[in-house]
Amino acid sequence: MCAIRGGASDLASKSRSGGLAMASASYDRPRTPRLRGASLPALLLLGVLVACSTPGPGQSTRVPDAPEMTPSGLALARKTPRSMLWVRPDHHVGHYDEILITGVGFTYGLGQTELDPTQEAKVRAMLIEAMNAFTEDPSPVGRAFAPGPCVVAIQLGLKDMRLHVNDSGASGSSISYVNSFGSATMIIEFRDSRTDEVLIRYASHRGLGGGPGTGRVGANLPRLGRALGDMVTDMTLELQKITPSTTVRTETKCNDGIYKLTGREPA
Repeated sequence: MCAIRGGASDLASKSRSGGLAMASASYDRPRTPRLRGASLPALLLLGVLVACSTPGPGQSTRVPDAPEMTPSGLALARKTPRSMLWVRPDHHVGHYDEILITGVGFTYGLGQTELDPTQEAKVRAMLIEAMNAFTEDPSPVGRAFAPGPCVVAIQLGLKDMRLHVNDSGASGSSISYVNSFGSATMIIEFRDSRTDEVLIRYASHRGLGGGPGTGRVGANLPRLGRALGDMVTDMTLELQKITPSTTVRTETKCNDGIYKLTGREPA
């Protein structure tokens, strides 16, 4: 889906279970170019813009008939080595006209030093800004502040975050080399804002790569920002592929805003 415009307590909990393969079960209760000096919101935003103009990489595997189902009734629709996409067979996400972001949660890997509240707030604001950027005029999708019949709720979560937080080898003018700045899994759920029914769930895992350390104590947020930009880009590409073909056409007073955003008309 090109540029999706933008809670459950499970997204905000500090669970210790790990792995992309566990993403569906754990939440079943309910490439951007590298730009030197770019802000995290800009990187996330660019990730979605790239998805609007770039054809899909063709690396996804379409799940055959009789796909794997989750306890909440979601079917595994597409998967890649780094991501999985589940959809409710009778979903109608293309018909919604407004988005309501209902939460951004964080979980961490076992023994992982957590981001401090200020850092979490910064990352949370950047994710929300990236989603909300596409509700601005003349977008066919608006931003909602309360549930409604044409409002889809979006929950975002960063799961199993393992972040390198201390360049302990750095001293004076010497900068250490960091083998890995960590990794994170992003979970995004689209839910009906009135019933809280999960319509679509996307999970993607990224490593942050390695390189020269920052010489400072603390997580490398620019690295995390680039990884989040990659994941948002991939999500928009995957949703663009499946949303028109899987959305059930139903009687509605909504204006098919998300459909119009993709440049495609519903069947």
